Amino acid sequence: MIVFEDLQNASSDVASLQNYLSNNFEEVYDLFAHQKHADLLAIRDKLNRYIQLNRNVILQLDINNKTYLAFISLLLHISEELSLLAPFRFLYTHLQVNEYNIGERLKAASLYLIGVRTADDYLNRYEAIYKHLQLASDTEEDNTDRVLMTMVNYYAQVIHDFGEFNIDKVLELRAKIEMSLSDFEFSFLHNKLIEDLLLVQFDNFSDAYLIIHGLLDSFLGRDIVKPIYKREFLLEKGTEYCDLLAGVAKNFKAIRQISVRKYQLIKSASIYNSLGRGVTILTEENQLYAYMYSYGNMHYEKLIEAYKKLPKVFFENKTNIIDWGCGQSMASMVYFDHLNQIGIEQEIINLTLIEPSEVALKRASLHIRKFSPLTEIHTINKDLDGLVNNDFINNKTQTHIHLFSNILDIDEFSLSALLKLVESNFRGENYFICVSPYINDTRTSRLDAFMNFFSKKKEFVKIETIDNRFPGEWKEKWTRVVRVFKVNL
Repeated sequence: MIVFEDLQNASSDVASLQNYLSNNFEEVYDLFAHQKHADLLAIRDKLNRYIQLNRNVILQLDINNKTYLAFISLLLHISEELSLLAPFRFLYTHLQVNEYNIGERLKAASLYLIGVRTADDYLNRYEAIYKHLQLASDTEEDNTDRVLMTMVNYYAQVIHDFGEFNIDKVLELRAKIEMSLSDFEFSFLHNKLIEDLLLVQFDNFSDAYLIIHGLLDSFLGRDIVKPIYKREFLLEKGTEYCDLLAGVAKNFKAIRQISVRKYQLIKSASIYNSLGRGVTILTEENQLYAYMYSYGNMHYEKLIEAYKKLPKVFFENKTNIIDWGCGQSMASMVYFDHLNQIGIEQEIINLTLIEPSEVALKRASLHIRKFSPLTEIHTINKDLDGLVNNDFINNKTQTHIHLFSNILDIDEFSLSALLKLVESNFRGENYFICVSPYINDTRTSRLDAFMNFFSKKKEFVKIETIDNRFPGEWKEKWTRVVRVFKVNL
C-alpha cells in the first residue's frame, strides 16, 4: 500500500506529518475508512507498530486543525476494528481531553477497552454499551456492520480475559445478548453474525476466541452483491404516480405531498427501517414514498438555504447541473424552486442524475421533466465507486453546479476516486453545494477534505461554511453541515 508507506515516511516529525496530511488527507481517509477489512488485517502488525512508534508525533499534531484531529480519529477507528488495545486507549484519551466528538460506537468500545479490571466491570457496563451501539445504529452508521463488529469484539474480549478461569461470566454475558435479541424487535443484533456468535462453544476458550474473530473477519470481508445497473436512459412511465404528478403544482412541497398521502396509507416500521437511515439502495416504490415523507422537509430546508448563498452572477450563466447520489432528485427540484423564488429563468443545458437505485432514478427523471421539460437529462445508474470517465457526456457549457445532498458524509465510497472524476470531467467554472447532517467530527472531515482538495486550485472561493451540530441549534431537531464553494478547473 503506497499511501501507508508514504504516511510512514512522512511521520518522522510533526511538521512533515502535518504537511503530508494537509495535502493527502482524502487518500489517508480512504486508506483507513474505505479499505477492505482483509487488506487491513494483512497489515495489522505494521499498523500497530506505526501507531505505537509514532505516538509522540501523532499526539503533538495541532489539535486546532480539524484535519489532524480527524486523522487521530481514523487511527482510533482502525485500532478498535483490529483490536489494537494500547493504541486505542491512548488515542481515545487524547481525543476525549480535546472534546472531539468521535461518535456513539467508539464510546461503547471505550467502555470495555478502558478501565476494566474485573469480569464484573465488563458485565456491569453491558447496558451502557448496548445503548451506545443501538444509538449508533439508529443515528450514525451507514449500516450495522461496524456496530456489530464492536459488539463481537466486546464479547471476544471477555472470552479472552476470563474464558479460562471464569467461564460463568462469559455465559452471563451471552445471556444478556440473548435477552436483548428477544426483547427488542428492531435491535441491531438481529443478524446471522450474532446467531453464529451465540452458537460458539467454550470447550476450549482459546479456540472459541479464534473462531469468533474468524466469524467477524469473514463477515467484514464478505463481498457485497451489488445490483445490476441499467445503461440506458431511465424514466418512469405509465404509472399511477405519473398521473398524480401531472395534477400537482410545479414545486417541491406540492410534489412531496403525493408521497405523504401515499405513505400514510401504508405507513409501517418495517418500511421505514428498510431505508437504513436513508442510505440503503431503494428497490420498491413504497420506500420512495417513505423516504420523501421522512426526509423530504429536512432536505428542502438545508438545500434552499444553501442555494441562497450562491452569488447573483452565477444565475446569469447557462449551466449544467450534476446531482450526485440524486435519489428522487430532491436537490435538483429544490434548486428549481429556488430559481422560481428569486424570479430567474436560468438556462439549464444538461442535468446529470447519478443514482444506484433504478426505481429512484426513474422517478428522479420524471420529476425533472415536470420542472424543466426542455432540459436534456442524462441518467447514470451507478454507485459512486462504479463511475468512470466515459459515463459523463461532453459538456456544452463551461459552467457547472454540483449538488451533493446527504452523500459526502457516507463512508461507502472512495473520496479520492470521486475527486479525480470531478477534476477530470468538468473543466471551467464549478460551483459546489455540499450539505449533510452532522453525525460526528470524523464524518464532517469528509466534507472538509473534499473542499480542501479544491482549495489548492487557482481561483478557489469559499462561499459558505456552516456547522450546526446540535438539535435545536438550527431548525426543528435537525443538524446540518454546509459547504458552498467555487473553483475553476
